[in-house]
Amino acid sequence: MTKFHTTKILSAQEEIEYAKLAAAGDMAAREKLIVSNIPFVRSLAKSFRGYGVGTEDLVAEGILGLVEAVDRFDYSRGFKLITYAKSWIWLFMQKAVDQRRRKKCRLVSLDAPLDPDGDEESFGSGLADTENLSVEEVCENNIATERLLKALFSLKANEREVLILHHGLFNEEEHSFEAIGAMKGRTRSRMQQIEKNAVEHLRENLERFVG
Repeated sequence: MTKFHTTKILSAQEEIEYAKLAAAGDMAAREKLIVSNIPFVRSLAKSFRGYGVGTEDLVAEGILGLVEAVDRFDYSRGFKLITYAKSWIWLFMQKAVDQRRRKKCRLVSLDAPLDPDGDEESFGSGLADTENLSVEEVCENNIATERLLKALFSLKANEREVLILHHGLFNEEEHSFEAIGAMKGRTRSRMQQIEKNAVEHLRENLERFVG
């Protein structure tokens, strides 16, 4: 991937100006937004210490998530880039950790039983922090975690983002439907409908992966 060299953190006004330029196709401005947030990526990577993935590998994955967020970021919503990017960075790092777990535990099948009809608000339990789990417990939870991540990645981007923000997945702060709607310029009821659709699609994905 492209080598990025970190630079100073942008002020709120500078971030808006660079975001405007990036949205207009200015690749230099896009790179500026990326490199200015790499220190945050490095900071977040510390949360994954001890999972068998090297720091630089985690940072590289986190930067991929950051790039995805930069390309999707809408500066007109009035919130900072890193607020939006955090869940993307975490998602990419989590995926790298789970790939390492699969290799370590030699779990090569996604056919273990998983109830796709569980509580719609408990689907994130498999994505919780596993810092205090033993290697054996991590291995036991790995299949369920992998399936949940695979199902989550298969959702439409807006559905995935609403679930992550509303339920506080990947250490993201929990947001109300009103707050998410404000970020996206949509109504509270629309955010509720998107989540309802997302949960239905998540269940369908889980059933498909089980089958």
